[in-house]
Amino acid sequence: MKINLKLLTVALLAFCATLQLQAQGYIVPNGVIDSGLIPGAGYEIDVMHDPINLYYTGFALNPTGKTPPTIYTNTFLFNPVVDVGVRTFLVSPNTAISLQPILSQSWTELLAPNTYVFANGVPFYLALYTGTGNFHPPNGIYSDPLFGWVELENNQGVIQMLGSALEYQGGGIIAGTQTIIPVPEPSTLGFSALGGLFFAWRRWKARGIAH
Repeated sequence: MKINLKLLTVALLAFCATLQLQAQGYIVPNGVIDSGLIPGAGYEIDVMHDPINLYYTGFALNPTGKTPPTIYTNTFLFNPVVDVGVRTFLVSPNTAISLQPILSQSWTELLAPNTYVFANGVPFYLALYTGTGNFHPPNGIYSDPLFGWVELENNQGVIQMLGSALEYQGGGIIAGTQTIIPVPEPSTLGFSALGGLFFAWRRWKARGIAH
């Protein structure tokens, strides 16, 4: 009985360590790409939604005019790529991009066919949420999401990418950084199970002494 309990404890510890490793996530190389001006579509940003098969989705900001006071184009039509989609939100730097604020609708989400004003020479951040699932809200939560961010700037009517990052298998990412938000749930469950196992062992040991 004691040998089996020790083996089970070692196996559970190894399982917890594996879950913890998977829960940390990793940065996807070239996960966000500036595709520049796409004729008829606007300035396109492509976002990887499947790191295994290297599939991309994305969105474009199509210049539509000038909202006063300005001398440069500052009004852009949000134009999503129609496939699995990428949900896109206006956020501030150092914002924790994760599922909870998305579900809480904490941020302004860019939606078609709306237009948005981006002042000339002022960088702005967009949070990115993608994965394998239905296209765009309100069709539900993606089953295998990626979280990311992109820093853009309107340079005299031209949208340019200044920086970006995309993470996979973690719990999210901090905007403007490569800091991944870990997923605590798998590890927490594993250690809870380990605690239960230890409690059962204590009871078994106590019964053994009593007998």
